[in-house]
Amino acid sequence: MIEQKPEVPGTSKTAGGMYNWVPWTTQQTFYGVIFTLVPWIAFNLMLIALGGNQALNKPLSFSEDLTAAIVQIVFTFLLEGAFLIAPYYYARKALNAETTAEGEVSKGAIFKALGLRGFAVPSALLWIVGMMVVIFGVDWLYSYAIITWHLNVQTNDQIVLQNGQYAPLTTYATLAGATFIAPFFEEIYFRGFLFAGLLRELSPAWAILISSALFAIAHADPGSFIPLFIIGLALAFVRWRTGSTWASMSLHVLNNLLSSLSIILAMHSINLPF
Repeated sequence: MIEQKPEVPGTSKTAGGMYNWVPWTTQQTFYGVIFTLVPWIAFNLMLIALGGNQALNKPLSFSEDLTAAIVQIVFTFLLEGAFLIAPYYYARKALNAETTAEGEVSKGAIFKALGLRGFAVPSALLWIVGMMVVIFGVDWLYSYAIITWHLNVQTNDQIVLQNGQYAPLTTYATLAGATFIAPFFEEIYFRGFLFAGLLRELSPAWAILISSALFAIAHADPGSFIPLFIIGLALAFVRWRTGSTWASMSLHVLNNLLSSLSIILAMHSINLPF
């Protein structure tokens, strides 16, 4: 059986009395960053250099659009799935090193260590709604600043919206992947593994700041760095307060769902009153 760990420096007790303690070390967390984020960022920079983030300038036929949509879903799943490799490997390795039983620990124990555990829903909902309001406010202020000061800033959302005119099926696939695929893998990595690993030796404030900065950088979207950083702060805060990656994942899905819906409405020239 796996021994119960006491509170250690750098860990934080949540409102529900749970500890954000994890079995892997800060050094293993650092290795997880090197082996995951460095190749990920390099790959995204290569795509940008090859023009992979450029908007379409002519319509696709239905068959071309459908094919591209299917490829987009598969590509998103495989690319985002890479975020699961390091967390699963180091969580399993650390748990196996600490168990006194024969054989390896179960997958359930591994995912529980990564924060996929239950949480107090009522209090978590308050944090999720509160953080969603903060995110919405920051997005509005950021958009207002761009318009008011005529900033030459292009975000990935603008590219997706423009592509919606020429390849609607591919755009829907992109939004579906961002809403239902990306949050699962990204939360396990950034909040379940990276943030929790940093808490081994850092204060919650520093762990939240560093994990959020890496989360924003990993998106390779300079025009959206500030909103992405704020979103990262909100997600890490919810993970810390609830002790559950499911909670931060819920906020992540909600945020991406609302963003996707706003893009879809804009594609159909439906303007919201706010």
